[in-house]
Amino acid sequence: MIGSGDTRRRAVLLLVAALVLMTAFSTSYIGAFHDPSPRDVPFAVVAPEGRATQLADRLDALPGSPLDVRVARDRAAALALVRDREVYGAYDAGANRLYVASAANRATATALELTLGRALAAQALPAAAVQDVAPLPDWDPNGTTLFYLVVAWVFGGYFAATVLGLLAGPRSSTRRLAVDRLLGVLAFATLGSLLTVLIARWSFGVLDTDLLATWAAGILVIGASGAATVGLQALAGPAGTGLVILLFVILGNPAAGGPYARPLLPDFWSAIGGLLPPGAGMDLLRGVTAFDGARIGGPIAVLAVWALLGVALTVFHGGRPARSDAETAAEAAAGAAAA
Repeated sequence: MIGSGDTRRRAVLLLVAALVLMTAFSTSYIGAFHDPSPRDVPFAVVAPEGRATQLADRLDALPGSPLDVRVARDRAAALALVRDREVYGAYDAGANRLYVASAANRATATALELTLGRALAAQALPAAAVQDVAPLPDWDPNGTTLFYLVVAWVFGGYFAATVLGLLAGPRSSTRRLAVDRLLGVLAFATLGSLLTVLIARWSFGVLDTDLLATWAAGILVIGASGAATVGLQALAGPAGTGLVILLFVILGNPAAGGPYARPLLPDFWSAIGGLLPPGAGMDLLRGVTAFDGARIGGPIAVLAVWALLGVALTVFHGGRPARSDAETAAEAAAGAAAA
């Protein structure tokens, strides 16, 4: 039997917060993953004798708009677009060959094969031969290792920031203490990235890619997540932790482009994925491990913005008094989220 009226109210508040978070979690993940279908997937075509534009128009007009087609001047240009991550695949009509990059996302490569196959069959044409020009490595045949590594990095960043907040308070009592929390997050990011990468390499034989580039990517992902958490906690007190869980876990993870690339997700998740740390982290890690650094400028910029936002909020709000009434209510939500 729950005791005092005060305790009952806190228990009810905690249960309501838990219900809200559970419902949001299930809604986001089911909404993102219940029907992965290609939607405007960037795609290139090559065709002989000036037929490329006609072919592109025909593929662009497929029901449901699964492809966003552009014309490449020749096969070499089309392959360059695939390897530079400008498109997910390319079709050479003259050779009847489809080029895909499963390292960009296995599910998308499969979706392109099925989509083009149906389009060709509708015209009584033979299926295209498929060539994977950027295959998944042997150590990650399903393309999930990088996703779970990014999830761990993002979790590590906001968890480390929250633990430091337990010691210093979610709103640090002085700006110096606030800056010390940020430095603690940076130290954690530097060590944590190296440790996770080395364990993955030595224990499981994965991530046999450029060590320094992968380490640096991890520092940026962990650091951005941690700094953003410190900043949001400085802005909103304990409620900042709940906001981080909403943005980075409930929304960010399913929109990250891990199991399914963002062109396979519904519009909402497709639109927000690259703007949140999990999605930017996936784009960055894929670029440095499988595509020789192609198209990593965008995700680096996104992560840098999150980090700088966190630093700015932390420094500005460090030492400001907290409003205890608001924090009391927020602690319940944050506690439910942590559970």
